[in-house]
Amino acid sequence: MAAALLAGTALKPSPLIIHGQGQSAPQSRQFPMMPDAAGQSQVFYISASVSGLYPGSASTLNLSVQNPLGRPITVNTITVVAGSPSGTCPSSMLIVPPSFTLNQTYTINTSLYIPANSTVAGPSVTLSLDPTASNSCAGVAFPLMYGGTATG
Repeated sequence: MAAALLAGTALKPSPLIIHGQGQSAPQSRQFPMMPDAAGQSQVFYISASVSGLYPGSASTLNLSVQNPLGRPITVNTITVVAGSPSGTCPSSMLIVPPSFTLNQTYTINTSLYIPANSTVAGPSVTLSLDPTASNSCAGVAFPLMYGGTATG
């Protein structure tokens, strides 16, 4: 990290902010890498999936975080938001108990250290399918989109 100079006084170096992204969906998707000034990737990847949900049930979403960078990072936040799998089963039916619906962005604050070129288990999130969800929601695949920030 380089310190910025202002009127001949060195300022405290600011940490490099790195952005994470990912999704769980039936098809895999490639995200463009965002190079820094040295041409290195500045992206980490988040993935997870959950299955077996039916109205009134709960399951665990186990997140995995990959650091493709050549240096360690510390993940500070992970965000999760769900898309609707169909018109009869909106994403508002997917809940982080007690009452947070995943049609909004759910933020997890963390301090997850990831070594260079490594993948680690991230935090887990309990998800439930609203008991009032129609049977058309049973067994559907909610597309989950992930984001996050890290320093390193």
